[in-house]
Order: sequence, then C-alpha cells, then structure tokens
Amino acid sequence: MLAILMGVLVYSQRQHLRLQDKERKLQQEEMRKLQHLYDKLIKDFESQRRELHNQRRALEQKEREIERLKKEYSTHLEKLEAQRKTLQQKLEELSGKSKEEIEQALRQEIENELLEYKAKKIAELSSKLEEEKERLAQSMLVEVMQNVDVDFVDELTVTRIPIKNPELKGKIIGKEGRNIRALEQAAKVDVILDEEDDSITISSFDPVRREIARIALEDLLRDGRIHPASIEKAVKNAKAKITKQLLEYGRQLAQKAGLYRAPKDLLVLLGRMKFRRSNGQNLYIHTAEVVELAGEIARMLGADEKSARIGALLHDVGKLLTSRIKKPHHHISADIARKYGFSDKIINIIESHHGDIPSRYVEGEILKIADKISTLRPGARKDTVTEYVDRIKSLEEKVLELVGDKAEEIFALKAGREIRVIVKPTAVSDEEAAILAYDIARAIEESGVFPGEVEVVVIRQTRSYAKAGKPVREVVKKHKAQQDPTGQAKAKQKA
Repeated sequence: MLAILMGVLVYSQRQHLRLQDKERKLQQEEMRKLQHLYDKLIKDFESQRRELHNQRRALEQKEREIERLKKEYSTHLEKLEAQRKTLQQKLEELSGKSKEEIEQALRQEIENELLEYKAKKIAELSSKLEEEKERLAQSMLVEVMQNVDVDFVDELTVTRIPIKNPELKGKIIGKEGRNIRALEQAAKVDVILDEEDDSITISSFDPVRREIARIALEDLLRDGRIHPASIEKAVKNAKAKITKQLLEYGRQLAQKAGLYRAPKDLLVLLGRMKFRRSNGQNLYIHTAEVVELAGEIARMLGADEKSARIGALLHDVGKLLTSRIKKPHHHISADIARKYGFSDKIINIIESHHGDIPSRYVEGEILKIADKISTLRPGARKDTVTEYVDRIKSLEEKVLELVGDKAEEIFALKAGREIRVIVKPTAVSDEEAAILAYDIARAIEESGVFPGEVEVVVIRQTRSYAKAGKPVREVVKKHKAQQDPTGQAKAKQKA
C-alpha cells in the first residue's frame, strides 16, 4: 500500500515538472516573438526618423532658395520701378502732359471705341431680332389660320316671306286689319304686305323679334287658321322655340371656348349673337372664329389658353345691349363678365381689347390680334374687293384734297388704318407738319370716309449731297415733325 502511494506521488511530481517545463518553453517562445517585434519597431522608427530628417533638410534648403528668389525679385522690382519713373518722366517731358492727363486721354479713347463697338453690335442684334421676330410672327399666324376650322356658312335673318296662296293674304290681313295688328302687338314688329310680288316683310330693330315673327307667321301660313287667338298662340310657341334655339346656340359656342358650366341667362345671351350683325359680319360666327384663333395663338405661345378662349367668347357680347346701355360695347361685355363672376384676369382681357384700357396680361394682346385677324381681312365683313379698293382710294383722295401741292406722296397702309403723307420740305415747316397731321385726322373724322381709327403720319425730310474732294462734305439732315424719335408727326382719330 505504501509502495502504491509512493508511486502515485512520484508520477504526480513528474507530471508537474513536465507541465512547468512546457510552460517555460512557451514563455521563452513568446519572449522571442516580442523581442523580434520590438526590434522591428525600433528599426522602422529609426528609418522614419532618418526620412523625416532628410525631408526637413530639403525643406530648409527650399526655404533658403525662396528667400534668395524673393531678394532677387525685390531687386528687379526696384530696378523696374526706377525705369518706369524715368520713362514716365521722359514721356511727360516729350508730350507736355501729366500722367493723369495721359490716363484720361487713353481712358476716353478706349471708352469711345467700346461705345462704337457696342452700338454696332446692338444695331446688328436688333436687325437680326427684328427679322427673326417678323419671321416667327408670320409663321405663327399662318399656322394658326391653317389650324383654325370654323364654319363660315352665314345664316341670314329672313325678313321677307313669300305667300304662295293668294287667298291667305286676306286671312293674314283679317277684318279691318285686326290679324296684322294682333301679330304686330304680340311679336312687337312691323308687318308690311307687298301686293306686287305677294310677300310679307317683317321689320324690327331686334333681329330676335324678327325671327320670332317669321317662325310664327310661317306656322300660321301652314296651318291656315289665322285669327288673333291663333296668332297669340303661334307667337308664344315661336318664343319658346327661339328660346330653346338660343340656349342651344349659346351652349355650342360656350363649349368651343371650353366653358361647360355657364348660367342659362348667359347662354341665351350668347345664342342671341346668331341673329346679330356687326358691319355685315355675323357676330356668332365672328366670335367662334376669334375663340379658335385666340386659343391657337395662346397654345403656341404657352399662354393661358382657357382664359384666352373665354375672353374671346365674351369680348363682343356687349354689342347685343348697346341699344339699351349707352357705353362702349367692350365695357358692357366686361360688366357682363363681372355679373357672372368671372375672374379679374378675364375681365381685363375683355375690357382692354380696344386699347382704351391697358392690358395687364398677354392673353389681352392675343385677343386683340385674333380680333384683328377676324375683322380686318378683306371680305370678312361682307366688303367686296372693289368696295375695299374704292374705300382706300377715297381715303387717299380726301387727304390729297386737303394737302394739295404740298404733298409729294400719299399712300394708305394697314388696310386703311394708317395714312402716310410725305410733304415737300420747302412747302411745310416742322411746326406746320404737326398741325397738318392734326388737320388731316380731323378732316377724315368729319367726312366719315373711313370707319374706325386711322393713324395719320406726316413725314418731312430734306437731303443734301456732295461728292468727295469738294469743300462741302456730304450732309444728310432729317427734319422730324414733333421732334419724336420715329421722325413722324402722328395724330389719331376715331370715327
């Protein structure tokens, strides 16, 4: 038993010694690694220290080089400054002017050259811009007019009704003319019987009343039973029919402008334009055309197309009320737009389209253009080419009659909206040119030879020429009436 214990003890001691020996070897190995790492770090540190030392020496050398260059630059600068002062002194002695005077002269010369260059460039750019603007405007108008599709079938208001059956004439007249009086009283029109060609003429300043009387009378002629009671019934039915037609006409026109929710009263008012004419042009067709033109132009320019169309829709609706309201029709149109709650923008577009009120929006200018395109083109307002040419000639002859031998040339432009008079400079002075323009405008206005607004331009100029090499140099002078920048004496008149 004792021997076993001793064996176990010896074995334990041996195991313990082995473990201590193993641990010692591990510690020695770890020490060798640490020593190796330490030696490497020391070596790297020494290498970096030597590199930094070399960089510092190179930097110090560069600093010394910079200092040397600074000294050389300062020396050269001092020499140049001395030379500059010497040259400046010699230049002043030779020119007899001070430094400030020379600088002022050079500055003035440079400014003159720059101004001349600037003026030349501005003139070139202005010319190019004007040409491009004209080209774009022509292209745009052509494209707009090609794209606009408006029905030009003009329905004339019929006021003459033929009587096919002569026996009906007596029925229409009635006993002691009571049927005619009943029709006139119910429809508020004048009825005239033409015995020579068996027809009835309906006369009234209100085209809607004429249309109501026409429908009622045609219904009575078809029915054959004509007496005061049937006349009242026929007129009542005709009024109901006309009201429906006006509402439908107004709805169609409003939808062209993109207005789908409009008050019934406004739609009826728009429909009444179907039976209204302005200078021979059907107001309904004119409005439809202006709506399309304004919409197309606004779309091409990137403007507010909806406002342009609605403004065009309402721009002439006031013409229906001019007999009752003594105001310009475009102001009446603006009041109608206010009444039905349209925006201030649309009101300004409508109210400014004749130029007496400033336009605050580009859509107002678009409406002016569209309105001019629709009304001023030859034939739009039922003028034949011959009538148009005769009217222009009469305008020129009226001016020639007033000016007489004082005029060199007289010609009408812009479809008669502008008349230009070139006068003899020896016969008319600058002051007289301005007075002459005013007198011509007054004469046109009083004669009524041309409707609307006519711009009168009186031009007076003299030119003198001389050839090079002679004592007198070429002189060109333009005497401008009223001393305005356009060189033209202007006066406007409204007939």
